[in-house]
Amino acid sequence: MTPSSRQEDRRSGELAEFLTILEHRILALSRSATVLDRQGDHPPRFADYARTRMLTTECLAFSIVIERRVEMLPDPKRRSEAKDRFDSLTVLIWSTLMDCSLKFLRSIAEEEHLPLGSREVFLHEIKTLYDAHKILTSERYRGKVEEETLHQQKAAERILNEIIERAPRLLDLSSSPAS
Repeated sequence: MTPSSRQEDRRSGELAEFLTILEHRILALSRSATVLDRQGDHPPRFADYARTRMLTTECLAFSIVIERRVEMLPDPKRRSEAKDRFDSLTVLIWSTLMDCSLKFLRSIAEEEHLPLGSREVFLHEIKTLYDAHKILTSERYRGKVEEETLHQQKAAERILNEIIERAPRLLDLSSSPAS
C-alpha cells in the first residue's frame, strides 16, 4: 500500500466517522425538537428554543466542514459514495429544521399575547423555513426528500399567515429594533 493510498484510506475513514457524528447530532436535534411541542397550556420555554437553535448551528457548521472534506476526496468512487450519504444527511438536517420551526411557530400562533422577543424569533423562523424550502426543492436533493416534508410547506404557510394576521407588527421592518 502506497503512502498516498494510506492517506486516502485515513481521510476516507475520518470522513465516515464525521458523517456518523453528524447523523448523531441530527438525531439529537430531532429529539430536542420534541420539547418545542406545546404542553397543555404551556408554550415551549425560550431556553428550549435556544438549545434547539444551538444544536441547529452545530449541525450546519459541521456540515460545512464535512462538505469540504467530501470535495477533497481524490477517489471519484469514494467521493460519490460520501457525497450521497452527505446529501441524505443534509436533507435530514433541513427536514428536521423545518419541523422545529413549524412546532415553534404553531406554539407562537396559539398564544393570545406574544412573548417578549417573538419578533426576532418569528423573523428567524421565516428565514429558516425559506432556506429549508429552497434547499429541499433543489435539483441536487430530488428523490431524497420525503413527500411528507414537502407537504409541511403548506402547514408552514398557514401558520405564518395566522401569525401575520394576529401580530402584523412582527413584520414592521421600517422601525428600528430599539424602538
